[in-house]
Amino acid sequence: MPKGLLVSVSYLGHKARNLLQPRDAAAVADFADTQSGTDWNTAATQLEILRQQGTPVSPIPQIPYFANLFPANLSTSLGCSPNYNQTQAVYSLVFRGAGSCGDGANWTIVQRNLSLLSNRFPGQHIFFQPQYASYRAWSSIGKSDYEGLTFSLRQRLGTRLTMDFNYTFSTTSDDGSGLQTTLTNPASSIINPFRQSDNYAASDFDMRHIVNANFIFKLPIGRGERFFGGINRLTNLFIGGWQLTGIFRYNSGLPISAPTDYGNATNASIKSYTTRIANVQTCPTRGGSLFGCNTLEAYRSFRNAYPGETGERNIFRLPGYSVIDLGFGKNFDLPWENHKFQFRWEIFNVANIQTMSSINLTNYTVGLDPQNAVNAPANFANFTVIQGSPRNMQFILRYSFQYLRQIKPKKLKSCSDEYCLFD
Repeated sequence: MPKGLLVSVSYLGHKARNLLQPRDAAAVADFADTQSGTDWNTAATQLEILRQQGTPVSPIPQIPYFANLFPANLSTSLGCSPNYNQTQAVYSLVFRGAGSCGDGANWTIVQRNLSLLSNRFPGQHIFFQPQYASYRAWSSIGKSDYEGLTFSLRQRLGTRLTMDFNYTFSTTSDDGSGLQTTLTNPASSIINPFRQSDNYAASDFDMRHIVNANFIFKLPIGRGERFFGGINRLTNLFIGGWQLTGIFRYNSGLPISAPTDYGNATNASIKSYTTRIANVQTCPTRGGSLFGCNTLEAYRSFRNAYPGETGERNIFRLPGYSVIDLGFGKNFDLPWENHKFQFRWEIFNVANIQTMSSINLTNYTVGLDPQNAVNAPANFANFTVIQGSPRNMQFILRYSFQYLRQIKPKKLKSCSDEYCLFD
């Protein structure tokens, strides 16, 4: 390009398969009934929808799945009302109104209570592995995809301005973004290993837009320059030769999932994410919360996970980050050869931008039936820290010199085939 500019545009693509990914090798089984052709998740989801609607126990109809797998006296075996049929007995375990049985357990606890009670498979677990409620292990099942478009503009040969400008637009998705140095982090595990694709979403580190730029600009002030070009050497020592430097960085926000559920609907040890029932939008610039403009409305826009659901992973974005750092400095040539004195004034985060960063995930969980909540929990989705640091500056003085010593060459005395001798 003219004036020594260099433009570079590149496409980058990467697809990985059979990656190491943790999953629950003893996950609760989605046991299917061959007679009705229905599996647990389908049948239990019907009941969960009725529970979220507040349906009492008595009008709950019999579902063939429960009638086929469990005995007629199931309700008595569970310590519930003897008048309940099998479906009503199961429903009463999670219902929290009149006629409920127990304290409103979540669905994986219900599966634990039912696992040995099937009359078609007496004495056998149909949901749980006999030894483990959960057993996370590495498997070569993971996948990830990355695509990016990069644009770079460089000025390398300028005598007054040297600069770089770089922009990347990219997207990366995977089944889980945890490091392979840890196995215990639930956030990196497949929540439902029988429906692994439910976990596939934007990676935890996905930044759609990344911009960085830097420059060094020699100010046109001083002897022989555009401004004050005719000043004497002494004056030029103080006002000439100054340089302005800068670095600018920007990236769009990292993904964050929907809030986690109050209970374990799908996996006995990993909570599912919730699902939106309304088009809730984030507004992180107000109130110190991801949903600061109307926290209660946002809270009521989610529902609890259905049995088997993973929920919505990485559907929102945290605030982006931007910062500009500037420097102002000059090198002074001292009267002695190879002796220099340097002064620099550097300012970090010149605009004093303090963008919010992460959320305390303890306060990012919904309770039972958030759509019916009167008030959002205290500190729901509140930010805890800022990105980067507030504005600060530093002044630098540096004195440098080189000491050169002249070495007198030695006189050659004699040489052999292997070495030489010097005086």
